[in-house]
Amino acid sequence: MTSNAPERMVLQKLLTADLGRAIVDDGYDHVGGIVVSAPDAAALNTPDLLLRAYGFDVTGLEFVDVVRFELPPLAQLVNPVAPDAARTPLYPTGFLRADVIVPVWELSRTRYSFGAEYWRIRADGEQKCLSAYQGVARGWRGAAGWRPWSPLVGPRARWRDAEMAADVVGDSVLLSVRADEGPQGWEQVRPQTWVAAVPAAECELFEVVLTATWRGVPVRILESGPSGARVLLLIDDASRAESLGATVVEPGVFEATAAVDDLLDRRGVTNELAPPATT
Repeated sequence: MTSNAPERMVLQKLLTADLGRAIVDDGYDHVGGIVVSAPDAAALNTPDLLLRAYGFDVTGLEFVDVVRFELPPLAQLVNPVAPDAARTPLYPTGFLRADVIVPVWELSRTRYSFGAEYWRIRADGEQKCLSAYQGVARGWRGAAGWRPWSPLVGPRARWRDAEMAADVVGDSVLLSVRADEGPQGWEQVRPQTWVAAVPAAECELFEVVLTATWRGVPVRILESGPSGARVLLLIDDASRAESLGATVVEPGVFEATAAVDDLLDRRGVTNELAPPATT
């Protein structure tokens, strides 16, 4: 079957050891921060070359891991060196520190796109795909764990007056719901988790972005529940983040758990995916 969906840019994300473990052990499916075009980075085909390009003073590693994935729907790629008094760019030139030209981009926090691939690059140049992302309901193939998705990160769909998590798969949308009993005809893929593929033309795709101020710092709310909210700090000041007790997700990216009552000036934006042009 052929797809009429336009081709999307293929990105590559270098995984820190912690991000790699989070995928393998917990099925972590959030992605954001610094990314590059996978074709641009193809020549960086050993751990030493790749890590040196990112500015890490580490040599002799047996392997490094990356994820290669299509640009997720609704996600934003921005120039990470654009003037902003609150930000200090990790890559001031806008490129990796390599002998080949590899522009860097900053990806807004979202979920991996369906079909994202987890690759291991070894010191001898061998590359092997270890896993693939099969959507919010099934998660990463072979991962030890899985975590229910957050409605505040990644694409959602309106379909037949209902809103649910969505993964774009060619000309279709894979819808996922959590319920004791699934809709008639839907496939149960794990306890209380149901999926169905529907034509993309029947769906309205969107994402919800909630922001707030926490202890004087702008944040994006990633999850919210009785025990508090998980927030992404919209700053890259390591000393300020450390003073707030935030954890380092990767260089320049910090998260924290906040009491919901401490989140001030809460605002929500719904980003809609424009329908394809018709002729």
